[in-house]
Amino acid sequence: MVVQNRQNELMKLVMCVLTMGLLNMFLTMYRPSRATIVFSFLMFMSLILGIGEIVCAQQLVLPIHDQPTIQVIVNASTWKTRGRLLYDIEGSILKKLSLAGFQAIHDTKKPHQYQLVVQYEEERGEQYGVELWGTKINTTFFLRGAGMAESKSWEIHETSTNLVSGPAPYLDALLKFETHPHYFFLGAMLERMTKGVSSQPDALRQAVTEFVLLVYPTIDEAIPQDGVRIEDHFMDNSGRVYQEVALQRALDELVHQEISNDQLVPIAERLLKSMDPYSRLRAVQVLGKIQNDAIRKKINKLAKDDPHHAVRQAAKQFLPL
Repeated sequence: MVVQNRQNELMKLVMCVLTMGLLNMFLTMYRPSRATIVFSFLMFMSLILGIGEIVCAQQLVLPIHDQPTIQVIVNASTWKTRGRLLYDIEGSILKKLSLAGFQAIHDTKKPHQYQLVVQYEEERGEQYGVELWGTKINTTFFLRGAGMAESKSWEIHETSTNLVSGPAPYLDALLKFETHPHYFFLGAMLERMTKGVSSQPDALRQAVTEFVLLVYPTIDEAIPQDGVRIEDHFMDNSGRVYQEVALQRALDELVHQEISNDQLVPIAERLLKSMDPYSRLRAVQVLGKIQNDAIRKKINKLAKDDPHHAVRQAAKQFLPL
């Protein structure tokens, strides 16, 4: 950066000297009017200032080649009679990758470091009415690229449920798909797998750990039982709306994987600060198994002060008799 600045200053100085020489020659040979002299001087100053602005603009540009490049291939199909997807699966994936710092490449001829192939299928599910069916979502992910010891692949299968008071079956299937840990945290997981994390459960654990550090506060505070907060009254994007369900499912997923309880402590502790009682309940069920004085104090506080009955009852189960 210092060398580049010196080169720019040198170029600016050379341009000034050449322009001054040409201006002096012009004034000596042609003896122009005063108005012409003023105009020429203004043009000279504009040129110098313009060079300075160009140099500054060049220094502020972030080179796009610094981002890891990934070729994204999405093959999508649906059982709907018109064959048209209502869900923008490709756009959703591209957004997740962009937020994780990737540069998506569509042209197969352009060089790229990684390749992600996604097979997304919406199949017709069980019939729940006259000419009305549910939806099954089957998705396969395949990742490979430079620096990876081996390629990675995983699948997601979600089936809609015909609920009387819940969302329509198709929307129910989409909700389950959106909140699946291996899709909700897709970008962050890929970012870690492309940097050498070979275990998919470890990639998910690291992604969730970083996510809860950003989402929940770092200081201990009582869970509000009453009152109005500004952040409770603005329009959320789908990621924020689904994050509590996704975190609960991620914790369930990690519990069933070969992840020790000690590694889950940072995630569960953050979930204790969640406004969702079911997130706090799930966190208590994980932390209650940890033999730690600091955690035991938090469990004891929840058993007394948590506003939700189910959370208090769950916490009491882990208190000493």
